[in-house]
Amino acid sequence: MPLSFAGHEVDLRRQELRRDGSRVHVEPQVFDLIVHLLRNRDRVVSKDELLDTIWNGRIVSEAALSSRINAARKAVGDDGDRQSLIKTIHKRGFRFVGEVTEEAEDDVAEIPAPEPPVASPSTRPSVVVLPFANLSSEPDTDYFSYGLTEDVIRLLARHRWMDVLSRHTAAAFRGREVDAREIGTTFGVRYLVHGSVAKRGERVRLAADLVSAKTGAQLWSETYDLALADVLDVQRAMAEQIAAAIEPELARLEREAAVRRPPTNLGAWDCYQRGLFHLWGFTQPGMAEAEAMFRRAVELDPAFARAQGALAYVLLQETVVSERAGREALLEEAMRLSRSAVALDNQDCMNLCVLGRVHAFRHDYEEAIALLEQSVALNPSFAQAHFALGCTKVWSGRAREGIADVERAAELSPRDPHLSSFYATRAFAHITLGEYAEAVEYGRRATRVPNAKAWPYLMLIAALGLMDRIEEARRVVAALIEKEPDYTLEVARSDFFFCADQAVVDRCLDGLRRAGLPGGD
Repeated sequence: MPLSFAGHEVDLRRQELRRDGSRVHVEPQVFDLIVHLLRNRDRVVSKDELLDTIWNGRIVSEAALSSRINAARKAVGDDGDRQSLIKTIHKRGFRFVGEVTEEAEDDVAEIPAPEPPVASPSTRPSVVVLPFANLSSEPDTDYFSYGLTEDVIRLLARHRWMDVLSRHTAAAFRGREVDAREIGTTFGVRYLVHGSVAKRGERVRLAADLVSAKTGAQLWSETYDLALADVLDVQRAMAEQIAAAIEPELARLEREAAVRRPPTNLGAWDCYQRGLFHLWGFTQPGMAEAEAMFRRAVELDPAFARAQGALAYVLLQETVVSERAGREALLEEAMRLSRSAVALDNQDCMNLCVLGRVHAFRHDYEEAIALLEQSVALNPSFAQAHFALGCTKVWSGRAREGIADVERAAELSPRDPHLSSFYATRAFAHITLGEYAEAVEYGRRATRVPNAKAWPYLMLIAALGLMDRIEEARRVVAALIEKEPDYTLEVARSDFFFCADQAVVDRCLDGLRRAGLPGGD
C-alpha cells in the first residue's frame, strides 16, 4: 500500500522512495527508518524503539542515529531547522508530522512481473544474499543473523566486478522456502547466498551456501562452529570469512563459464575471465595465455579498469618466474597499467593492491604500504591485499607485523592459489628474525603445495643451511635442481630483487652457499 506525502511516495511493494515520480536513492537503514516513522505517525517513536527496530537492538552511537535521521530528512526534502515532516520531540524521540495519504491496493496499477533476464555473454555476474535464518532457541538473537546478512552483503559489494543486490531486494523472502530458480527469475541474478545462525549458550554455529539461481544446484557450502566471546566481533569476523570464501568461488565459476563459451565473438568480460582461468595455474604457458587474453580485453574496452589491473598483475608474476633480463621493462609496463587502472577506478581493491605490489617490487615500500592498507580498508575480506601488505612489511624490515598480515590472508583464503607463497613469505620473515627452526617449518609447508615454484625451495634450503643441517639441505637442493636444472646461486641473488636490505639477502645467500647450491661466488 503506497504512502504519499508532500510530493513523495513510499512504495512498500517495490521498497522504493519516489519524489514527483522519480526514484530517490536512499540507504536501506534510512528507508526502514522513514517507513517506521510513517507507519507510526500517530505517536512519538522513541530512540530505543528505533534502535530495536532499525538496528535490531545492536548498540550504536548517538552520532549514528543522528546521521540516519538527518539522511531521512534530506531524502524527503526536510532538514533539522524546519522539521516540517520529521520532528524531534525533546527527550522523547521523533514523530512524522506531515500529512499522509494511503492509496488502496486496488487503485494502484498492477506491477508486471519482471521478465526473465536474457543471458548475455558479457553480463556482469550478480548475486543476492537472502536473510540468514535464525535457528537459535533464544528469541532475542535475531539481531545477530540480521547483522551477519548485512555485513556479508556489504563485504561482497566491495568486490566491484560483480553486482550484489541490496538487502531490501530479498526482504520478501525472509523465513520462506522458495526455489532458487524462482528467485533467480524474479531478480535476474545468477547466484544466491543463504545460510543460518544457531546460537547455543556460549557457542554459535553458522552455515552458508552458494547456489546456482539457474539450476538450483548447490555450488559451495561451509559451516563454522566457534566460541561466542564478543558477539559483534564474531559477527564481523564470520562475515569476512564467508565473503572471503564466496568471492573466489564465484570468480572460479565465472572463469570456468567463460572458458566453456565458444571462442568466437568473445567480449571484454569473457576475455578477462579466460585470462584469470589461465593465470591461476601459475605456469609459464598459462601466464602467456592470460597476458594475451587481458591485452585483448583492454583492446576491446580501454576503460575496463579490472582488465588493466589484471594485465599489470600478470606482468608482475612474470618478473618472478620468467626471464630475469626483461624484469625492468615488465615492471615499467606494470606500473603504467596499474596507475591507469587506479585512475579509472580508485575504489577497486584489486587495482590498488596491484599498484601497491608494483611499488613494493621497486623498493618504494612506504607508498606500497599506504596503497595496500587502502586496499584492505576498502575490502577487509580480500586475502590478496593482506598477503601483499604482509610481504611488503617483511621486505621493509617489519617482519613481525608482516607475519600477522600473512596469517590473516591464510585465514581468509585457506585454499588460495598463492598458498605456497604465503608459507614461503612466513619462512623468509622468520629468517630475517633469526628464527630458523620456524623458517624450516614454513619452508616445508610451502614446498608441499603442488604448484610450488623455486622460491619456497630457496627459503627451506637457506634456513636449513643456516642451521648447518647440510644433509637435509642438499636433498632439497636436489629437488630444486630437478624442477629448475639451470638454477644457481647467481640466479638466486637476482631473485631477491624485491628486497632492499642487502644484509638479509647476504644471510640467505650464505645459507644457500652452505647447502651447496651450485654456481655463483
